Amino acid sequence: MDEQQHQKIKKLWAERDRVTRAMTNDGFFRASVIHNTRSVRAAHVQHQLSPISSLVMARALTGASLMASFLKGEERVVITANGDGVVSSLYAEAMSIGEVRGYVVNNPAPNVDRLGPLGEGLLKVQRVLYGKYEPVMGVVQLRRGDVTSDLSHYLTQSEQIPSVFVIDVAYDEQETIRESAGLLIQAMPGARPEHLFAVYDTIDYLDPLTSFIDRGFSTEDILRHVLPGEITVVSSTPVDYFCRCSQEKFKSLLLTLGLDEVRSMRKDGHNELVCQYCSSKYNLSDDDFADLEERLKATRN
Repeated sequence: MDEQQHQKIKKLWAERDRVTRAMTNDGFFRASVIHNTRSVRAAHVQHQLSPISSLVMARALTGASLMASFLKGEERVVITANGDGVVSSLYAEAMSIGEVRGYVVNNPAPNVDRLGPLGEGLLKVQRVLYGKYEPVMGVVQLRRGDVTSDLSHYLTQSEQIPSVFVIDVAYDEQETIRESAGLLIQAMPGARPEHLFAVYDTIDYLDPLTSFIDRGFSTEDILRHVLPGEITVVSSTPVDYFCRCSQEKFKSLLLTLGLDEVRSMRKDGHNELVCQYCSSKYNLSDDDFADLEERLKATRN
């Protein structure tokens, strides 16, 4: 590899989306900051979202990635919400290792009088953890339907952790996501009210996170600017909009439908499969259908 290729790879690595986690040295707060423009823009493009839908999607993906940053390995956070606003449902899933994916569904008959794009409804958060047979789950009512404040409410109400989310998504003149960034701060045991009020005051007067990105701040720079006192950076992980779907996984799912259903799909020409999470399309050939039928016949013997 020559020097020019090396510098190009180095530049691409530096420009990847990233979530950085830190603790204050006094142990009173933990926090994560994410710069995830590429990831949320990928969701916007792949799902062909409207500006409002892409905003909801971006906030949900950002919130899920921030919460997942406190987990380990392939543990993951799943955020779902259902409301009566412009967006009727959302799904966002993020792993600690940096993978994130999701989708939104628009409401054909929204209640336009509701606050926020989601309106009134329910927010559910699941943590899929090592050593836990069932996901750890909590449900709260949507308060504002805007994802950001609803996630803060969830953490404070359901998990009894004083928390603050700041999620900022900026658009360009073509209504495409220009920058996206987010911040999650959580109080740890021992933090006193005066410590909390100091953080809340900082957040109240904080410039938009995307303005820090525009000025060249890294995720670590933002953490050092926002958190009180000295901090220790715990981790810094690249983030990608990534789905583990594949044609073989879809074929495995089709095996659960049974031989008659697979034959019916083949006869009717239903050979295109679309992933709900990333909008990737897979087309089944005659050979694929023949393989499925042979495998299903074998299970009958």
